[in-house]
Amino acid sequence: MKKALCLLLCLLLLLPFGVSAFAEETKTGTLKMLAYNVSGIPLIGDFQGSVVTTTADRAAKLGALLNEADADFISVEEDFNGHNRLAEQMTAYPYRSFTSGGLLLGQGLNVFSRRPLYNLQRVNWKTEFGTLSGSADALANKGFLYALMELEDGVFLHVITLHCDAGYDPLSVRARRDNFRQLSAWIDENLNDGRALIVQGDFNFKFKRQLKDDLVANLLESAGLQDVWALLSGGITDPNHPAFPWEEPGDELDRVLFRSGTNVTLEPVGKTVPSLTGPNGERYTDHDPMLTEFRYTITGKDPALETLREPEAPNMALQTLKEIALVPFRLLQVVFGLLELPYLIGQGIDMLIRGKMP
Repeated sequence: MKKALCLLLCLLLLLPFGVSAFAEETKTGTLKMLAYNVSGIPLIGDFQGSVVTTTADRAAKLGALLNEADADFISVEEDFNGHNRLAEQMTAYPYRSFTSGGLLLGQGLNVFSRRPLYNLQRVNWKTEFGTLSGSADALANKGFLYALMELEDGVFLHVITLHCDAGYDPLSVRARRDNFRQLSAWIDENLNDGRALIVQGDFNFKFKRQLKDDLVANLLESAGLQDVWALLSGGITDPNHPAFPWEEPGDELDRVLFRSGTNVTLEPVGKTVPSLTGPNGERYTDHDPMLTEFRYTITGKDPALETLREPEAPNMALQTLKEIALVPFRLLQVVFGLLELPYLIGQGIDMLIRGKMP
């Protein structure tokens, strides 16, 4: 009896320490994620804002605006030949990727962060469509960029930024559907360690378009992700549903998806479009910035830590040589792209019949 009483007393004495130890593992905070298509395609991008400018000038001005943005992590799409001018302005973001090259060679995807980034990996889409038709996606190297972000000391989550095949014609829609499927399969193969995941960027997808790319079946359900806009707008993704939120802003080409992990719970608490314009309201791209705020709760230890690799600067001379070598190949692509002319004409006729893009 005495032994039992002593054991009970010991347990009662240790209980506060056990509760305290558990409480110390639980931590909450906020994470602000911003995605922005910076229209960095040489020449074409110079006309995509409200003012006509140059690639270098536009990149520098966007970099200065992004540097003042209230965000913890920034991903950019179409960040091609003006990357260096953009990046040199972003002094508030010490952790970043390095350019993969200009338009002929690179992905146009880069990330800037206030939190450490590791194990960056670039993956190109296996399916792309269009040289003269579609949206000329075959002339770029679209895909996605992965990074492991250190959310808190020793606690990590996965982050992916992407740029999917554009266009609403049938072959572009099929290519974008395959992009979704490829990403879902990659996530299943590589990110099954129980960590939380955020995917953001230019999906070139809208639920209200009612096309056959089907983000829900081909990515959300298969990868266990949720769409922030859909979640914050009532959770209905089918435009044929009578309660689909047609008037709720934000069902646009740029999107954010997420899933919680075994030790980090993510809860989106807001999605806004910050004003990133010049002193007189000038816009330097044809996209709006997308800022999502997450509340996170750390509920336990991080999964076993793998080797951490910091981003490495590329060999710029080698990049330049590769771009020069790609010029004849791109020219051949354009020549063979003439075979797409009948399809291109069909696209034009379809647009005239519809009266507008879906």
